[in-house]
Amino acid sequence: MKERNSTFKELSAKQKLQCIWDYYKIHIIVTVVLICAIFSIVKTVKHAGSVDLYVAYVNVAVDDKVTDALLGSSGLIISSYKDLLITEDPSSENLEYAYASSMKLTSALSADRLDVIIGDSYAMSYANGAEYLVNIEDFVRANSPQLLDKLKPLFLIDDNGKPYAIDVSGFAPFKSAGYSEPIYLGIVASDNHVDGKLTLLREFM
Repeated sequence: MKERNSTFKELSAKQKLQCIWDYYKIHIIVTVVLICAIFSIVKTVKHAGSVDLYVAYVNVAVDDKVTDALLGSSGLIISSYKDLLITEDPSSENLEYAYASSMKLTSALSADRLDVIIGDSYAMSYANGAEYLVNIEDFVRANSPQLLDKLKPLFLIDDNGKPYAIDVSGFAPFKSAGYSEPIYLGIVASDNHVDGKLTLLREFM
């Protein structure tokens, strides 16, 4: 034992580090992973408790300028899912990414971490077909009827006559972003963050 300690003391700093790594690398890796996991859990719990609204951007590219403008104008604490893609085109090069995006949406819904979906017409049609979205006319009438007359001309309506989204292309920050396709907003069918949903809708009036 004394001989081993003596030998270790005679090693250079680099050799000592290599020796420690060789003998304890599993312990070091496990410790680092545990520390990262603990920080991640604490951050998630802390963040989840302060979020006013969860918003997913589907088939629409948004940068920090757009999301920061929405946060600043609404005064809400918004957690955003960005860069989500939904497509069923079998020839698409992004089919695997689209599948991962749909799984992310499903997971967010299951965890009650999704309140609003913003996207193009295909994304909104997909979300409506999957029964993710409320009848937005019924939602507004029940919670803030004074907004109904202003929002009604902007409704996106499906073949069954259900209004399931509103066109927000003409409102900041989407108007200034210069999108070539219309941008729509749909409300996720849940009782979570109703005040936050209404606050966001009022931003477009």
